[in-house]
Amino acid sequence: MNRTEELRQQLIAELETAIADCEKYGNDEYGQAPVYVNIITARRTVELLKKLEVPVEAKWHGYTNEEGKARWKCTNCGKLVRRRPSDKKRCSWCGAYMSEEA
Repeated sequence: MNRTEELRQQLIAELETAIADCEKYGNDEYGQAPVYVNIITARRTVELLKKLEVPVEAKWHGYTNEEGKARWKCTNCGKLVRRRPSDKKRCSWCGAYMSEEA
């Protein structure tokens, strides 16, 4: 699981808890009861939403390193992989949608 997915799951859990607390203890008579979250949750939510705004597309750039071994590098973040990434649809580091260079 990459960091973005881990963060997404954590935020969903925190927001669901806040919503459940509001529904249990809050006054939801008019459907406008406030849901309170801490500043960390708010910042992480904004960070995650910014990452999810535009889907990033990148390529696996294949090359041979100084030891003569094949390597592939994400053109978005620079993550290196040692095995041919033909089955990797997304970069595990930055989450970009990946394709191989021709």
